[in-house]
Amino acid sequence: MRFLLWLIFFGFIPGAVHAIDPLHRVNVYSALRYQAWTDKKIFFPFISELDLRREVGIFSSNSGFTTLLAAPPSVTSIYDSSSTTHDLTSFYTAQNIRTHFILNYFIPGTSILVSGGYDTGSKAQKITISPTSFIGVSTYKRIDPNSAIFFMMGGWQRERVTETPCVDSYEREYWCANLSAWSDHTPLSPAAFRFVELKYELKF
Repeated sequence: MRFLLWLIFFGFIPGAVHAIDPLHRVNVYSALRYQAWTDKKIFFPFISELDLRREVGIFSSNSGFTTLLAAPPSVTSIYDSSSTTHDLTSFYTAQNIRTHFILNYFIPGTSILVSGGYDTGSKAQKITISPTSFIGVSTYKRIDPNSAIFFMMGGWQRERVTETPCVDSYEREYWCANLSAWSDHTPLSPAAFRFVELKYELKF
């Protein structure tokens, strides 16, 4: 039986690390452990994370799909709740299928796993999220027959988010999500998500 005796875990974005591509990290760690403990090799590339979606109302980051914007289906002016309610569905429905994947491959003859990924981003009438890329490297080291160290790191390129205001008949600009003044809106600026993990495993 194997026990994880201790674990070092840290990231470049405190409080958000656990949201960074959890499926990718789990699958990569499983592949590293398979090679470390069985002495068998994985010769073929494998996908550790794959997602296809058309974003409607809720738009996510490229890493872990942390929500960037959750637009309501309809909105009334933030300044006058009795004013006309406007349907936002057409403004915040993506025109494309967002494709997100991470592909991995062990360099032959080594314990090094390289990872590369791509996220196509989303494009809707009032918000555009740019395509971005992922790069990572992982490895392991058998210390003795009963213990090993595992190392994983990776990160997404920072995506660019472009928003377009709503404009009324007087040419005044508003943030569409709540019809507040466009000049009061803080532009969405997602972080560049990265992670580093170091684990030590002991069999006893």
